[in-house]
Amino acid sequence: MIQLLVVTQIANNTREQAMLGDFPKAMDDAILSSSEAHQEQMMQLLSDPARAHDFARVMFDMLTHMSRSE
Repeated sequence: MIQLLVVTQIANNTREQAMLGDFPKAMDDAILSSSEAHQEQMMQLLSDPARAHDFARVMFDMLTHMSRSE
């Protein structure tokens, strides 16, 4: 619900006006949620060597694909 409210505020106000609304709190909430998700992923990867190995392979493949696309 807050996301729709924030999107509406952004669409109908200037940056300065939106900063007085719900946007700053929505940003804080998103950052905190992101931190929790990253913490959980980190613990999964550090506690499971096979999963960490698979993740490293995926990251390597993504990075090599990106470097070849440039």
